[in-house]
Amino acid sequence: MLLQTRFWHQRPNGCAVCVCEPTLHFPMIAKTVEYICKELNFRYDDPATASLQDFAVLGNVARLDTDTDASQAEMVRNVVMTLVNIEEEKTLKNGSHYVQNGDTLSKRNPTIFLNLYVMFSCADSNHLEALKKISRVALFFQRKNVFTRENAAAPFPAEAGVEKIILDLFTLNFEQINHLWGILGGKYSPSVLYKVRIVAVQNALLEETATVQDIETQSNAN
Repeated sequence: MLLQTRFWHQRPNGCAVCVCEPTLHFPMIAKTVEYICKELNFRYDDPATASLQDFAVLGNVARLDTDTDASQAEMVRNVVMTLVNIEEEKTLKNGSHYVQNGDTLSKRNPTIFLNLYVMFSCADSNHLEALKKISRVALFFQRKNVFTRENAAAPFPAEAGVEKIILDLFTLNFEQINHLWGILGGKYSPSVLYKVRIVAVQNALLEETATVQDIETQSNAN
């Protein structure tokens, strides 16, 4: 007995074609970092009230000694939030290459999941004040370290493709701290480092592929 199986495929024009080209109108990494800073400014004192003035600013702490007087004064006076590293989340690397859309099976490159490492530092000349400001940062994220559209105080970057932001305290040993500040080229200031997970990046083309519409099996007896 010989079994023969035939698969009927549906292909537009007989070949794979591009059917969708999503674009990221908002830089995902930038919007995520900006949102975290806004949350810190909005609720660092009391979740129920907004801060009267900015407590944290986005900036590159490595440029603290080279920026203009006005910019330098702002960075010294406030807590500076600096992105120091971007890392791919290896445990989620083997994602699917296909997306189901009704009866159509589309192919695209797997989504990339990123972890962001952000450092909060304060170079206030008053060391006690610097410690107080860094403590406020630690207390804020201890109280709330998961952010979604539903619990956001500041506008959540959902339009950038972000669904959830989770911050975990990331501890460095003395050697790693020395290496990090050596790369930044500055003198050590009171600081705390957080791992922000997970930011998903997807901007691949979707391509229609052949889909199985029917399966016909014939049995031929010799």
